[in-house]
Amino acid sequence: MFWNYLNMLTGIFIAVANYINPGFRGVFEWIMVGCGVLIFAYNLIVILNQKQNKEISKEEN
Repeated sequence: MFWNYLNMLTGIFIAVANYINPGFRGVFEWIMVGCGVLIFAYNLIVILNQKQNKEISKEEN
């Protein structure tokens, strides 16, 4: 679970850092921002699914 939070933080950092002070120009800048957002969103979905599965398994027991 720790790694998912760390990956979320990394993804949002990539997105914000490339938006505020882009190291790249043009289309590649937006590709970097998009990839950062996708990393963040994917790990958020993973975390929410893990929490939901824990709650379901608690209810079954």
